[in-house]
Order: sequence, then structure tokens, then C-alpha cells
Amino acid sequence: MTERKDGHEVMEQLTKPESTNPANKYKNLLLNIGLFALNTVATKLIAFLLVPLYTYYMTSGEFGVTDMSTTVISLVMPLATLSISEATMRFALNDEEHNKSYITVGFMMVSLSCLIVLCCLPLLKLQIFGGLDHYQWFFFISYITNAFQMLLNNVARAVNEIKIIPVASVVTALSTGLCAWLFIGVVHGGVVGYFWSMIIGNALGILFYLFGARLYRFVSFITFARIKANLQVMLRYSLPLIPNALFWWAGTSINRFFITSMLGIAASGLFAVGTKIPTLLNLVCGIFQQAWTLSAFQEYKRTDISLFFTKIYRIFQSGMVLASSGIILITPWIAGFMLQKEFYTAWTLVPALLVAFYFNTQNAFYGTVYTSSMHTTTLFTTTICGALTIVTGTYFLIPPMGLMGACVAMALGNFIVLVLRMIFAKRLIVVQVHWVTVLPSVLLMIAQAVVMTMQPAFYMLWSAVIFVVIAIIQAIDLTPTAKELYARMRQGRSQSA
Repeated sequence: MTERKDGHEVMEQLTKPESTNPANKYKNLLLNIGLFALNTVATKLIAFLLVPLYTYYMTSGEFGVTDMSTTVISLVMPLATLSISEATMRFALNDEEHNKSYITVGFMMVSLSCLIVLCCLPLLKLQIFGGLDHYQWFFFISYITNAFQMLLNNVARAVNEIKIIPVASVVTALSTGLCAWLFIGVVHGGVVGYFWSMIIGNALGILFYLFGARLYRFVSFITFARIKANLQVMLRYSLPLIPNALFWWAGTSINRFFITSMLGIAASGLFAVGTKIPTLLNLVCGIFQQAWTLSAFQEYKRTDISLFFTKIYRIFQSGMVLASSGIILITPWIAGFMLQKEFYTAWTLVPALLVAFYFNTQNAFYGTVYTSSMHTTTLFTTTICGALTIVTGTYFLIPPMGLMGACVAMALGNFIVLVLRMIFAKRLIVVQVHWVTVLPSVLLMIAQAVVMTMQPAFYMLWSAVIFVVIAIIQAIDLTPTAKELYARMRQGRSQSA
């Protein structure tokens, strides 16, 4: 019998350098991007297409309640589960011999979290939750399905069942969409219909993971001693992620509580629907980020890791700034389709929110520097600064600026996080940023957002010109990198042949 590795040996194995074909890392990343593209398109696109249904059949107050549910679940999840899903993937991925024991501990901790949430349901009666207590049992079941869906998604990655993830996502997304159409559009169930659609969709996805992909095979009986040993090393990794997750949540979601208490649940609903259009940017980013996180874990500690990060960041940043500028340009047309009735006025919030979301995508990229190097505690320092900026800015900017104040505060907070992560990341991995092209592009994008919000004469023309200029700058910047990567991949194919 092979001797079991303790926590320190596992940590050493995770960061052990390996030899590899230089072209393989790029091919693996592209393969992962393709697989996760199916996953992200299925989930995000369906959610995006459901927004017109929500805004047509629900009031802003009802939509505010559904958004509050999502906001609270995002807060509770890392607290109740101790971010164990991320640790389950990280350790089971690199210790195949004992992956069942890590996965079993993950299931135990998520199950325990459900009991914790059950005991905390009376807290939903607080006024800041905007009436969510009227749907507390729907909220509880929704939490359960979300928590296990997240765990099983990470388990599938850990056991190299990545191809299952897009299929499970399609099952979840399509069933959610069909149920939403039935319970909200046909039956006119409102908030209750929304909860039923989310619960059924996630539940079917869970069943597919468990039985379609047979992930139940990785849950087994383990001794108390092994549970204790696994939990210690897993929590050493996951606990620093909790404050980071909480302050990330504070930076992205706590403004809902300020808006609800200062402007009402209907205003919170308008702000929430305004964030739905920037999910197009998250759609693009999410496809890349899921694959990139996996590749960063696999490639860390190799001799050319800084060069690898630099080249990928240049391509990623270019794609994000172009996507942000492009969505800003077409926001009025998208809003005409998505935002029905009273919700249409929220489109003027979108350009500022897109700037905030752009900075957040850059934060996510730099976050992989810390997670892949196992320096998760550093994430806390940067995230807390951004969260405090958003909380303070939201409190002071809402009175003079209304909902736009919350948008500006979010952009400022995300920018602070990005600056700090760039500075601190240099101690781990040097990512060389081509400021000659990045800085003008970002400044032009911000100017474009201001133009679209203020709507001066010929504002659409000005916005289009800015987008074209950004596209030219990025094309000039990316051409050498694109040629080099293409040559590397062709060389890798010829060597393997």
C-alpha cells in the first residue's frame, strides 16, 4: 500500500516544476476554453435571455426580491461552506490516489452548511432584506441546490470530467428557462415562479452530475482520522479565501442593502436589472477565466511561467477592453430588447457599470496569480481595500447622485483592487503590462461611458469613433503576440506528428 501523503507533501506536489512541451500549455488552454465556452454560454446566455421575461412580467419590487435572494446566497455560501468547494478541487485534482477522501470531506462540509443556513433563516425578517422572509423556505432550498451544484462542478474538474460540465450546464440552463417561461410567463407566479424555476433547474443539474456522470462514485466511507487530516490541509487553503470572498461580495453586492434602505426595494430592482447587460462581458470573461484558472494551476512553477502569464494577459486584456467598449456602444439597442416597461430607464446606468465590470475582470485574472501560487491570504488585503472603497463611496455618493453613485463607487473600488493586485503580484509572478496601449484604451473606454451617460449631441457617433480607435490600438498591439503564439502552436503540432 502506498503511504499517504500529509498536507505538506501534498502542497509540495502541487507546486512541483515539471517539464513540458512549450506549445502544449497553449493548446491545453484553448481546449479548456472551448469546453468551458459551452458551459458558460449555456448558463449565462439563458440567464441573459430570461431578463426580458422577468422585466415584462415582474415589477421592479418583485425583481428586487429575487436579486436580494441571489445577493444573500452569495454572502452565505463562503461563510457556511468555509469555501470548501475550491479546496476540494485544488487537492483532489493533484492527488488522484486519495481524491475520494477529499471529495467526501467536501460533501460533508456542504451538507453541514445546509444545517447552518436552516438555523439562520429567522434573520431574513430584518428590514434590510427587503421582504425576503416571505419566501424563506424557497430561499433555503435554493441555497441547497446552489451549494451542491457548485461543489459538483468543482468535483468534475478535479476528477478530469471536464466534458461533463457543459452538458450539465445545458441541462440546468434549459430546464431553468423552460420552468421560468411556464411559472412566470404562463402561470404568472412572480417571485414564487422565479424560485421554482431556479430550484428545479439546479436540482436537475445536480442529478445529472451525480448519476449521469456517476460522480457519486467519489463519495466513500473514510475514518475520522482521515477526515481530520484532510480537513486541516483543506481549510489551510480555503479559510483565507473566505474573507476574500466576503469582501469581493461586499464590493459587488453590499450596495443592494444601501440602495434598498436609502431608495427602496424598487430602486434596488432597477439597479439589479442594470447589471444584467454587463453580464455579456462576464459571459466572455467567464469562458476564459474557468479555463485559465485550470491552466494556471497546471503550469505554475515552470521556468517560463511569467512569460506565459504575460502573453495570456495581453490577449485577455485586449479582449475585455474591446468587449466593454463594444457593449457600451450598443447598450441602447440591447436595453430596448431586455429592459421592458419601467425597467428601460435603467440603461443609463450600464456604461458606468461596464467600466466597473471591466476592472473586475482584470482583478479576476490577477487573482489567479495568488491562487495558483498558494498565496491566497494576499487576496484578502487587496479585496478589503476595494470593498471599503465601494461601501464608503456608495454611502456618500447615493444622496447626491442616486443610483449612478452606486455605479461610480463600484468602478472606483474595483480599480483600487486592480492597482493593488498588480503591485503585490510582482513578488510572485512578473506580468509585464504594455502600458503604451493599455492606458489609452482604458481612458478612451471611460470617456465613452461618460459620453453615453451624458448623451450630448451626436453621442452615438462619438461613441462609435472611440470604439474604432480602441480597436485599432489593440490590433496594433496584439499582432506580434498573435503571430508568435500561432507559430508556437504550429511548431508543437509538427513535433507531436
